[in-house]
Amino acid sequence: MDSKYLLSDNPNVVARALSKAIQDDKHSQAKNKAREGQDYYDYKHDILNNRIFYLDDNDVLQEDTFASNIKIPHPFFTELVDQKVQYLLSNPVEIEVEDEKFQEHLNEYYDDDLQLFLQEALEGTSVKGFEYAYARTNSQDILCFQVSDSLQTFEVYDNQGERKAVVRYYNKDITRDGKNTSVEHAEIWDEEKVTFFVKDKNGRFVLDSKREENPRAHVVAVSEDGKALERSYGTIPFYKLGNNKKEQPDLAPIKALIDDYDLMACFISNNLQDFTEAIYVVKGYPGDDLNKLRKNIKAKKTVGVSETGGLDIKTFNIPVDARKTKLEINKDAIYKFGMGFDSTQIGDGNITNIVIKSRYALLDMKANKAEIRLRSLLQWMNELIVQDINRRHGTAYQAQDIKVTITRETMVNETDLVTNEKTKEETRQIIIQSILSVAPRLDDETVLRMICEQFELDWEEVQDLLEAQDYEPDFEANTDPVEEGDPDEPDGQVAEGD
Repeated sequence: MDSKYLLSDNPNVVARALSKAIQDDKHSQAKNKAREGQDYYDYKHDILNNRIFYLDDNDVLQEDTFASNIKIPHPFFTELVDQKVQYLLSNPVEIEVEDEKFQEHLNEYYDDDLQLFLQEALEGTSVKGFEYAYARTNSQDILCFQVSDSLQTFEVYDNQGERKAVVRYYNKDITRDGKNTSVEHAEIWDEEKVTFFVKDKNGRFVLDSKREENPRAHVVAVSEDGKALERSYGTIPFYKLGNNKKEQPDLAPIKALIDDYDLMACFISNNLQDFTEAIYVVKGYPGDDLNKLRKNIKAKKTVGVSETGGLDIKTFNIPVDARKTKLEINKDAIYKFGMGFDSTQIGDGNITNIVIKSRYALLDMKANKAEIRLRSLLQWMNELIVQDINRRHGTAYQAQDIKVTITRETMVNETDLVTNEKTKEETRQIIIQSILSVAPRLDDETVLRMICEQFELDWEEVQDLLEAQDYEPDFEANTDPVEEGDPDEPDGQVAEGD
């Protein structure tokens, strides 16, 4: 449906357009990919729908309900997403400004809840390809942020391609005709207001009559004297965080590999389950029936046959080694194309920091791409936060004064670090000794400069300190005056008449 109907000033026109717009969004290709990513993150792989078929005697395809059909999803995708999120945001995002009062105000917003929101936003973006951040004002009249599920949120653009509104829809339990019923609700947010809709008994959207004011401003509060205070953010309070240019989930390049891994691993289990026992081929058995044959084999370990009969035991060699090799190939490809860190890598046992860094190389590349987009989200958030600080405190701070620091953390070999530091110190000591050995042939200034370079000292500051030290009086010297005629002094004069 044309977006102009959703942007109409007539609520009835908008209500009629909502149902089709929401249905189109639910069945869009982007939302199907997003749901697929969410399913794999929740261990709901395609292997769970696996069925086994065979051709019967009439060449009709039949499902084999007696064959083993083990279904085990292997959550590689869950691990890769959690790796990315925790590698990038395991340390809290730090914000820094020069003004101390400004810093105090910012710390009020950058609390644990905001750090949790950032992790949820990045996780949703990686899983579904894109996620929405939503700004709102809490009961303490402070701006805060939360995630709006991208599976239930979409944007509305005009004919010029400019974003004019955001639609958010969800199911909510209400009491209707004395019964607790789940009813679909929808909200349309623009730059100034929000309009609420709800489905009626006939499944059509109408204005939500239970809202006292509909549409209303973004924020509605009640002052101490009971007056209603309304204000708007001046912008649509939703931000779309994309995972990449095409907004594809991280699952896209590795889904086929994960499906193949699930299939190979599960069919190894099926083969082991179905072919654990040998098959007995009996010729000329004089017994009553096959049941008696099975009892004889199980109890007596023998079976009687006629003179022309015989017993063959058939066993099967399951190609376990080949399938294990295929599983290893798939696993390596999943971590490679999923750009993750494979913690099961063994190598040659020489785990230096260079080796560790090389194993983190792909994850680091993926985190670099995510960090650029995350910083764009933080810039949008900081604009709204500073606007809220200025509103509450009557200040005039600027968002561009905020410095954002995102610190990643990797495993390191502590022994390697100590060895490197020891080598550096030993090298520095050799250099210092070399400088001192040639010092008699160099001027003092050159020697001092070379020593300062080794200790990363400012030569001019050290020079100033040395010059000041040359003029300091020796306060430790004895400056007490000598009394005349003191017999204890060697140069003292003896009193007259002595």
